Amino acid sequence: MERPKIIINEREIELPPIKARLWKKIMQFHSDRKNISTADLMEKYCEIIALAFGVTTDEVLDNLNIEDVGDTYYYVFETVVATLAEKTPKKNTEAEA
Repeated sequence: MERPKIIINEREIELPPIKARLWKKIMQFHSDRKNISTADLMEKYCEIIALAFGVTTDEVLDNLNIEDVGDTYYYVFETVVATLAEKTPKKNTEAEA
């Protein structure tokens, strides 16, 4: 799976390995986002992106084009979910039968 990348201050940054803190924050945000005002939603997306890439929210707000924020957030979200799914041990149904 290709890792998401962003450009901050003319420097390309690849999403580092997923840590548990990012998973927790992104899952909390994803379930609460319908309760966040539209005015605050963009900043919240940027907060998650910043946490994911190890940069500040201000760096994301100042460098990521507005039309890329939503796509970048969802790309990070999908990467986190896919990483967890592929690393989660599968239940061996044949062994149980």
